[in-house]
Amino acid sequence: MRKRSFADINCPIAQTLELIGEWWTLLIIRNAFCGMCRFDDFQRHLDISTNILSARLQRLVASGILLRQPAPDDGRAVEYTLTDKGRALYPVLLAITQWGETWAPHPDGARLQLLERASGQPVAGLAAVSHDGRSLPLADIDLQPGPAADAKTHHLARLRQQQAKG
Repeated sequence: MRKRSFADINCPIAQTLELIGEWWTLLIIRNAFCGMCRFDDFQRHLDISTNILSARLQRLVASGILLRQPAPDDGRAVEYTLTDKGRALYPVLLAITQWGETWAPHPDGARLQLLERASGQPVAGLAAVSHDGRSLPLADIDLQPGPAADAKTHHLARLRQQQAKG
């Protein structure tokens, strides 16, 4: 079954999903954050078919999330490394990890613990933060359509504003 394209939906979430919303894509990016860079390593670790991995890597390179370059130690091999655009996805992966540990937990406990390297202390949960550093709950956040907003975006903003009033 072919996935529907979100390219025509004027929404930052839809546009992000257009780039990274396929099942394997975030796992590939996760592995790249951990230092994995070779096709064979991704394939073995993820147990993903080579044609799917090849297609996902090509798409990530084409969208500027990964850089494909010759391996420094073997001119015949290539490596895939995160670009600045790819590294900017780190908070997304942290949020998904924290959500998964809370709402899809393993019965034996945490699968992954996020610790600050310098102190060894747990990383605080991600949250929306005000201009002065306060954590903001959903109830304290409004949606305001921006200059590129279409009618659907204006509709969502009105719904959110009504929800906040009600």
